[in-house]
Amino acid sequence: MKKLDYIDALRGLAILGVIMVHTNQYGSPIGSNILSKIISMGGRGVQLFYLASAFTLFLSFKNRSKKEIFPIRNFFVRRFFRIAPMYYIGISYYLFQDGFGSRYWLGDQTDISTLNIVSNFTFLHGFNPYWINSLVPGGWTIAVEMTFYAILPFLFSKIKNINQAFNFFVISLFVNYTLSFLLTKISIVSSERLWNEYLFFYFPSQLSIFALGIVMFFIIIESENIRNISGKSLLIFSGLLLFQLLSGIQFAIQNHILFGIVFLFLGLALSKYKFELIINPIINYIGRISFSMYLAHFAVLHWLLVFNYVDYFDNSIINYFLRYSIVTVLTILIATVFYNFIEMPFQRLGKEIIKRIEKNSKNMLS
Repeated sequence: MKKLDYIDALRGLAILGVIMVHTNQYGSPIGSNILSKIISMGGRGVQLFYLASAFTLFLSFKNRSKKEIFPIRNFFVRRFFRIAPMYYIGISYYLFQDGFGSRYWLGDQTDISTLNIVSNFTFLHGFNPYWINSLVPGGWTIAVEMTFYAILPFLFSKIKNINQAFNFFVISLFVNYTLSFLLTKISIVSSERLWNEYLFFYFPSQLSIFALGIVMFFIIIESENIRNISGKSLLIFSGLLLFQLLSGIQFAIQNHILFGIVFLFLGLALSKYKFELIINPIINYIGRISFSMYLAHFAVLHWLLVFNYVDYFDNSIINYFLRYSIVTVLTILIATVFYNFIEMPFQRLGKEIIKRIEKNSKNMLS
């Protein structure tokens, strides 16, 4: 598969945004409301990850389904060896760092249970509001990503053009709104705040972002025109958007989905124009090691706090940017080690397993 530099660049921007928001959760608060607001939106880097993920997975599935005997099985082997080794290290490390005791994301549960740990190892922690983010910081994103992997072969078999991709996006908006409307009425955890956060984290809330990544695939890779989207679908979507703008109520098209739409246009722009401020060797490299950076930067922030190295001067803004720079550089160094000694070797192992399976299957069929 031809390397797409702009996708690495998007991932690089995504992880830099995520580090940006988490860095602001340590040390003295920034006084500027505007700057603080901008920094808080760095968390939308997660949605940028999802968009890029759906795009590249559809592209990969398209290319490999024509060449492999068992593309679906091979897809899951690749995904496991791409995600599991580093995430399992994350589970082990953060149990060491934070222990098994109570924490915010556990709500009224007193400790990390065996079932919580098992759910993280099996990537099922996204189906429990107490488990989705309580063991590995930011682990909710891995749960959502793995859930998308589970349904991707089905989606690939059903979504064949941009109109179907856009219809899937609109349907995902209705699914999320309907579920959120019902589930906000029947909170199953004691903390209303924790429950509402879970309804943002869980898979249905993020599904629309993946749908936008599939739309991007059909526009860029399949060269389809948005004029191929049916008038009925566009009418429904524009009606939803117009009603939301007139009422001032964010219901179907929530803030993170609006960001997803903006990221779609950003991806389209970068696919046509190499803007070197974004697409360059440094950002691209950060994008390639972004998964290890995501898991590692929480630990970097933790140890800076332990050693009381989160504030340096009396000016909170200077403190923030200096802290951000330190966290980013240290995270890049750590992630480089993990990328070269964990991520890449295990990805090569996955490829070798697939190669042997394919070879044995061909021998049996011949």
